[in-house]
Parts: sequence; structure tokens; C-alpha cells
Amino acid sequence: MKYSLLASVVASIALVTASPAVAGKQNIQTLDAPVAPCDLGLTTPDASDCAGYYAGNLINGSPTDLQNQADAIAVLDGDFEFDTSTWADVEATKVLTLTGTDGNQIDFGTTLFGETIIGAHFGNVSGDAGNVSVFWLFDFGTEGADFVTLDDIEGFSNAVLYTTGTPAVPEPGTWAMMLLGFGAAGYAMRRNRRQWIRQTA
Repeated sequence: MKYSLLASVVASIALVTASPAVAGKQNIQTLDAPVAPCDLGLTTPDASDCAGYYAGNLINGSPTDLQNQADAIAVLDGDFEFDTSTWADVEATKVLTLTGTDGNQIDFGTTLFGETIIGAHFGNVSGDAGNVSVFWLFDFGTEGADFVTLDDIEGFSNAVLYTTGTPAVPEPGTWAMMLLGFGAAGYAMRRNRRQWIRQTA
């Protein structure tokens, strides 16, 4: 009897302490289940994770769709949260047409660094990508990327940029080398100027 009571208490404590970690990914309030699995390889570079495909165009500012966006982003690997009050900033990034010589690039006009979340809607086309929304997670590292290429553009409607990293700050050693280089260049220019003045005098 004592052992079964002790086992019940230990199991309850384990359940309570484990719940927050599970709840973080399961806190889906309004989002319906995906109508089809999203494709990590639809883009170049490949996404590291994706959420969707969810039915309809979730990439807008209606209260329900804002909550759907927050729920979808919470599903992605990592500790991501979308503050729905920042929708105006996200909407300002909206891309309605693809660019590039092949017309297949999502270009937000800024370099993307580190962990980056992009949402996209595909219109009414046949197959799994018909009138659906998808949320991609990329890791562009410190080198960054200027755009994402869609390997299949059929039905592309629009895309938005939720978050991206910032360029890496140079290490102190890098700054020291740059300053040393500028100093050496300045010294060489000054020395050449003196020699030129002597020759023309």
C-alpha cells in the first residue's frame, strides 16, 4: 500500500514537471490539422523545418488567422513565438510577386541571417499545395542569403517574413587586423607622397 501510494506521488510529480515542456508545443488554440504534410525540399536551400500545409490563406491580419499563425510558428522546432500585435511589421514585408531571372525567388529586399521564419500562401491549384499556407524555418547562418528560391512556383500567392537574425559582429581580433591594415595603408600612402614631393622638388 505504501509503495503504491509512493509510486502514485512520484508519477504525479513527474507528470507535472514534464507538462510545461509538452504544453509549449501543444498549445494550439484554433489551428486545424494540416491538410497535407509540408515539403522541406520545396525551397532552395531546403528548410530545416516546416509547419503546414494548412487549409486556406492564413497570411493575413484577421484575429483568427493571427492566432493560427502564432500556433503554426509554435509548432516549428525551437522556441519560437509570434506576437500577433506585430502583424503590421510582418505585413510590411509581404512579397506578392517572385523575382529573379527564372521568376522563382522570394526576395524581401534584405539579407536573411541565422534562424529565419517565412510564411507563404499558395492559391487554388491542384494537388497538396492548393489554397494552403505553410511556415518554413531556415538557418542561413552568419553568411546569410538574399533570397529563397521556390523549386515549384505553381500557385504562389504571397509570402511574409516573420523573423530573421542579424549579421555577426566582427571579433575583436578582426577589428584589430582591420585597423592594422588601415594604418599600414595610410603609412604607405604618406611615404609615397614624401618620395613624390622630393622627386618633384
